[in-house]
Parts: sequence; structure tokens; C-alpha cells
Amino acid sequence: MRALVIKPHPLEDPGTIGAYAAELGIELVDHIPSEDPDIPPLDGFDLVIVMGAPWSVYGEEVRPWIDRLLERMRDAVQRDVPVLGICFGAQAFAEALGGKVYRGEQGELGFGKIELVGDGPVPEGPWMMWHSDTFTLPPGASLLARTAAGPQAYTYGSSLLVQFHPEISPEVMREWSKIDDSDFERYGVDGWAIIEEIDRRADEARDRARALFDRFLAGIPAAGG
Repeated sequence: MRALVIKPHPLEDPGTIGAYAAELGIELVDHIPSEDPDIPPLDGFDLVIVMGAPWSVYGEEVRPWIDRLLERMRDAVQRDVPVLGICFGAQAFAEALGGKVYRGEQGELGFGKIELVGDGPVPEGPWMMWHSDTFTLPPGASLLARTAAGPQAYTYGSSLLVQFHPEISPEVMREWSKIDDSDFERYGVDGWAIIEEIDRRADEARDRARALFDRFLAGIPAAGG
């Protein structure tokens, strides 16, 4: 299998998800649209992974390439290429298919559990969250999980979209902090305490991410057998 990994920012690493996909023999092909707006077509790819970003879907920073990203997501749906969207990726997928992304009434930063809605491939957590935006589900999507801040996971066909960060690892968190750590003060949280918690939870977070990715792959007919 080949996966197109769309990393809006060069430091948005797929972390535990990427490491596990490589273990499973999936070839990962990275593309960074903020450096090259010409996102590759989906020919030859079996799935797409769209990572988070330090920006909003509606922000000025993404204008040079966001339309191409939304187009690729619509292409994926038309071609039945499954998408795993994480945070910004989940928001962009919603926007591409008729949902709306907007600044939420409350942001979320740190580990938290999610409220599951029916049966689905998402364990309740705790999951690492770091976002200010939320979104409405696109028509035809099925909600899997939520918190008071908004949707946390949904499916659309064989695609799985999550607002939280299953890819988190100590290394990923340290890279994010290099991009912008101003949210720590904005939300009144201790950034170092969160990094220490990620260190503490690294093994369980990795195992939970692997379980999520296994369940995502099981929903793909060619991968799930």
C-alpha cells in the first residue's frame, strides 16, 4: 500500500501513526503544501493521511494551497480512496464536503476523554487535544465521538476523521512547541507539565494509536480483507 501524507507544516510529523504504518509495510509519501502548493494527484495512492496545522482552514496563511487540498479530499471521496484526517485534516475534510469550520467557543489543550456516540473504531481515550477551531459535520457523515467543545471523530464512507491527535509522542510535542507555544499561556496550562504527561503516557498513547489505525485499515475493503 502507498499513502500520501499531507503535512501542512513541515514539523507536523505523523508520529506514532507514521511509525506504525511503516511497520505494516505501507509506503509513506510526504507532501508539504505550505512549501509546494501543487499537491500530487491521487493516482497510485491507496490512502491519504492529512495531518494537523498551526493555522485555521479559513486563515490567510493557507490561502495559497487550501483550495487544492479541499479538491484532493473531494477527489478521494469520488475515487473511494480512504482518508485519515487528524485535527486540521478532519476540519478540512468537513469543509471540503459541505461542513463549516469556525473558531470554537472553547479550545482544548491536553489529554481528555471523548464521549462515544454509538459503535465505531475510536477508543474513548484519553487522547491528546490541541485546537481552537471546531466544525459542523458534512452531509452524509456519521458522528462517532464528541466533547463539550464539539465533534471529536466522525466517518464518511471508509474515511476516518478525528479532532484529537493520535500521532502524539514526546518528539512530536517538542516539535509543535517549536512552531508556537503561545496557546499554553492563552489556555492557562503548564506546557512543561503536558510534555511530561506525554512522556508518562507514551506507551499507552502509542498502543491506542495503533489500535485506532488498525480499525481504520479494517474499514478499507482492500486492506481489511
